[in-house]
Amino acid sequence: MAAQLLFTDEEVTEFKRRFKNKDTDKSKSITAEELGEFFKSTGKSYTDKQIDKMISDVDTDESGTIDFSEMLMGIAEQMVKWTWKEEHYTKAFDDMDKDGNGSLSPQELREALSASKPPMKRKKIKAIIQKADANKDGKIDREEFMKLIKSC
Repeated sequence: MAAQLLFTDEEVTEFKRRFKNKDTDKSKSITAEELGEFFKSTGKSYTDKQIDKMISDVDTDESGTIDFSEMLMGIAEQMVKWTWKEEHYTKAFDDMDKDGNGSLSPQELREALSASKPPMKRKKIKAIIQKADANKDGKIDREEFMKLIKSC
């Protein structure tokens, strides 16, 4: 299976364990109902339509369920998408970091976010800085920026 080449043996073993936990009827595939129950158990809720879309996005054999290889391929595709996004967000960070010191000052962040349409208000920008500034140095470094983006 091509997707397995992207993961370590330990990761594949962990994915198999998680897959088996979701496959409550032990059919070696995950149904929409099982996926919905899994999300409920994690505190997330999705509509039936959203769950059906999640399944159809990775259900290559059009069985209406997800087998392990389809799940693994779906995870791999998401990782590729995130890698692309991460590169995009890294470039955005670098563009905002006008002085090139590896962190965004409140002024740099204000300039970038004020240029958005519609412009973001100063109060909202301050709240973003407070949320993202984990080390409380008054600036947002690259790691804090990426955590902020992932949380959105």
